[in-house]
Amino acid sequence: MTLKSELSNLEKTLQSSNIDDLIERMLNNIGSIDGELRDNLIYTSFGKLILEDYLTIKQMNHILEVCLHNLLLNIGQKGNDSVFTRSFSSLVIVLVLKKDREKHFLSDEILKQTIVDSIKYLKLEEDIRGYVTGKGWAHSIAHGADLLTEAISHPKFNINLSDLCLETVKLCLFKDCTIEFPFVDEEEERLIFAVEALQEKGVTESKMETWVMKISDELNNLFEEDGYSLEFFRKKSNVINFLRGYYFRLLYKNNCLKLRGKITCILEQWHKKIYN
Repeated sequence: MTLKSELSNLEKTLQSSNIDDLIERMLNNIGSIDGELRDNLIYTSFGKLILEDYLTIKQMNHILEVCLHNLLLNIGQKGNDSVFTRSFSSLVIVLVLKKDREKHFLSDEILKQTIVDSIKYLKLEEDIRGYVTGKGWAHSIAHGADLLTEAISHPKFNINLSDLCLETVKLCLFKDCTIEFPFVDEEEERLIFAVEALQEKGVTESKMETWVMKISDELNNLFEEDGYSLEFFRKKSNVINFLRGYYFRLLYKNNCLKLRGKITCILEQWHKKIYN
């Protein structure tokens, strides 16, 4: 029986199969270019196994260990299929971290490594493709943002890492998109959730005001260096869409009036600079 068939009938498979063997086969195919197998079957099956208490602590630690290793597999490369392994491993790590918030089974050492590697992955990922025709979702930045959000939300997150997290989110907005398209699959929205998680951990409104100004300043430096280049316009698209989305998230929650004002000024300045 194929892995697809087994996972399509997961309840029956769990009654008749060796679960350790099934886990290994799922891990070995976590970056399959078959979108149905990777996304609809392997990922969702990991969700059921992890979140519904089918696995032992040893099994969940093993899954985490393999997926952490996968995060840096061929990191920095673009346009090849390794992005699927990195991206979907990040989603499985999210599941393990969610379960640990409930069950507290991960050691402090493993948690520290996982949180640091979550930041490192999003910082180093350069293949920013969203949906890949014929292969389905790569969506590395969105999935990496989901992982960063879950890492920040974990009770063991060290607030001293907040500056590094903010720098990493900013870096995502300026990743090379001269070959790839700018973000078109709501990556900015997922990055906003990571920023919100930092604010919930206690990052101040004042720090966020400084941070959004740094984003605008970096975009301005790029404009002064490259003018109306393709690289500038694509990165401007990422930045402006992120700031707009962030503004409306703050407005929806009725939070941070001064920060909303700062973002409004930045957006107005860029509109005048480009279109007036």
